[in-house]
Amino acid sequence: MAEVSEDPKFTLRLLIDEEKNKVFLAEADRDFVDVLFSFLTLPMGTIVRLIEKHRKSESIGCFSNLYNSVADVGVDNFETEACQEMLLNPRSVKGIHCKRLKLNINPVDDLNYFKCSSFSDCNVCSKFSGSECVCGELMDQKIELSEEDQLASGGSIRNGVDGVFVKGRSSFIITDDFLVSVGSTGLVLKTLNRLGCSDVSKLGEQFLDVGLQEILTLLENMIFSNTPLTNTFLKKQSPRDVNDIQKLLMSLGVKVKTEFTLELDAIVRKQDMKILYVECGEDFVDFLFTFLAVPLEFVCDINLGCIGNLRRSFKDLSVVDHTASKCVLPYYYKCQKQLSGITIEEPPEYYRYRNSNPRQPDYSLTTDPDRTLLYRKDRLVPVTLIDPKCRGKDQSENGSGGFVKRGTRFTVTDDLIITPRNSLSTSICLLKKLQIQADDLEVQVISIREAEAMSLMRASLLTSSALNSAFWNLIAKKKIKEET
Repeated sequence: MAEVSEDPKFTLRLLIDEEKNKVFLAEADRDFVDVLFSFLTLPMGTIVRLIEKHRKSESIGCFSNLYNSVADVGVDNFETEACQEMLLNPRSVKGIHCKRLKLNINPVDDLNYFKCSSFSDCNVCSKFSGSECVCGELMDQKIELSEEDQLASGGSIRNGVDGVFVKGRSSFIITDDFLVSVGSTGLVLKTLNRLGCSDVSKLGEQFLDVGLQEILTLLENMIFSNTPLTNTFLKKQSPRDVNDIQKLLMSLGVKVKTEFTLELDAIVRKQDMKILYVECGEDFVDFLFTFLAVPLEFVCDINLGCIGNLRRSFKDLSVVDHTASKCVLPYYYKCQKQLSGITIEEPPEYYRYRNSNPRQPDYSLTTDPDRTLLYRKDRLVPVTLIDPKCRGKDQSENGSGGFVKRGTRFTVTDDLIITPRNSLSTSICLLKKLQIQADDLEVQVISIREAEAMSLMRASLLTSSALNSAFWNLIAKKKIKEET
């Protein structure tokens, strides 16, 4: 493995208020801005894994508990082994684009496909090893798909003129709160005046070489700080200055486009009507686990600090490929309960062919059925990509299988620690841990709609009390209604 010092570097030019130890502006090239915009495409589970590995002890709201619950729940509670794998290492439809970044902070080998020993008869494959074929066998034999074919279905090859998300070769200026604009003298002057720094003689200048470690720190600071450039390059700290969570969540507008309802048994403390935990079925847990596959830009589809600024810059810049901003998940993340703002991609069409070269695998895949120069057309056979969440013959046309086994009950704590409710002892152990008397509790059945579900996803990023932040109003209104 290459040392960190061997990773690609970027050169940043910083304009600094040396008295206040604050970055006013940074100037960067297209490659660096491409990396910034790639943050928006990262699945939340990937961000948790990267930051926890980088910081060793940091947590991201409730997302860290949610991610760790995937491992702690145990593979036996998932429909297939692939279900656990796709949540611990979530994939993005933009992963193939990010392979072309100068520095890809999440290099994932997602060009692999897997077959069973009867591939020539079944003609199905999976993106995940350990999936169950329609014939009942495990799909654990690797087959090849060329990167050229993957790019053909996922995006064009970098042409040297355009970047991954940014077109052209412009230089860019970046404010401390992550507004990104095409660089120009007029814009620099306007920005300095807006920031209250018209006297440029007071500004210092620094040139920095930025590598992987600084990029990961910048990612973390972008989420939790209003001044990520200053905190990363000058103060070298990671503050958590997101405040007034309830007010922020209350201000969010959610346009409900689909019927979305989930019923939960909320275990509530009578004294202050605080939700201690909920008991639920598999649909709610599937829904929570889907959060790990959702990209950062969808979780923060609001005016939330630096992420909101970066997201607006992504959409406003005329040099950006706007088609890259759509929230699309790979087809194998489809579940029964899905937020209306998320689109599930259609499985790409692949064909298998037999290699005549004995040094190559017996079978490979292609996305192009008309490659008559390389293969005889009558040897190309359509291949079906299965839903790795489903077992064998349970594959359905809409691929709506869930992650966890059907008929399982779970407890979910306020900070989103998920535990299978295998017996009555599960509840007793939880109450002992919370140090609360049974007569201090009551059970309320609450109905979750899409507005509350969206608030829960965002609260999971912003606070360690996600259930109460998103659902407390439901409990309070119900209590008031009962008293009157």
